[in-house]
Amino acid sequence: QDAVDVTALAQSAIDAADDSPAKAAPVTQPTKAPIKSDPKIEPIRHKVARGETAFTIARLYDVTVRSLADWNSLDANFTVREGQYLLIPLPADAGAAPAAATAAVSAPGTGSATPVPPSATKALPSPETKEQASPKPTEAKAATVATPSGGRMTYPAQGKIIREYVKGKTDGIDISAPVGSSIVAADAGTVAAITADANQVPIVVVKHPNNILTVYANIGDITVSKGASVSRGQTLGKVRDGNPSYVHFEVRNGFESVDPLTYLK
Repeated sequence: QDAVDVTALAQSAIDAADDSPAKAAPVTQPTKAPIKSDPKIEPIRHKVARGETAFTIARLYDVTVRSLADWNSLDANFTVREGQYLLIPLPADAGAAPAAATAAVSAPGTGSATPVPPSATKALPSPETKEQASPKPTEAKAATVATPSGGRMTYPAQGKIIREYVKGKTDGIDISAPVGSSIVAADAGTVAAITADANQVPIVVVKHPNNILTVYANIGDITVSKGASVSRGQTLGKVRDGNPSYVHFEVRNGFESVDPLTYLK
């Protein structure tokens, strides 16, 4: 069972839950240092690997998901496929897509045509352009965790915890539950995103007060829509078939994942 990494999704849901399209949340992958696009060369072409999403790829190259989507004509859910080639935006052009750039898609193991680089229509940025430094990661402090409305959350499913929270690895808990049993909102909030990762594992993200997000992965028969208000205990969907069948549940305080048991106990 792969945990879900929603750091990028958490930020975008907090900043633009009301006006941005649903965003894909990836399966957890080892942390990688951001790869900078060199403004002195043509844009990099990245081949999508299993489990990657537009969010993990954008973080890998230190560009925004929106610019990556614009450069590659991704759909409203930022869907990518294993084996697809993506053009990585140059830093100075992160806010706009090149005039002739389109997504170059190919089956795994096959070649793909190189998109027209932005240098064909505009000058490359000066080598002296300074890139914004990535913020240093900080450790979550239990004493300063924001509390959602009502003080406590309810469990999203009734069952045994079969995978515990480990920051940076699982980033949440897995709760074993019967196939078809209800997955409910842990607290009142607004549905910020309904999407799936590169392996088509469905994900629902709910935004709560104080920049708190809850994430529900491996959820089927989804009964809510993006932007809808939900109450604590309201059904979001059903537990999907699997061996074992389970729901993956995360709590995010802004960028940082926190132990869900901090809220559930």
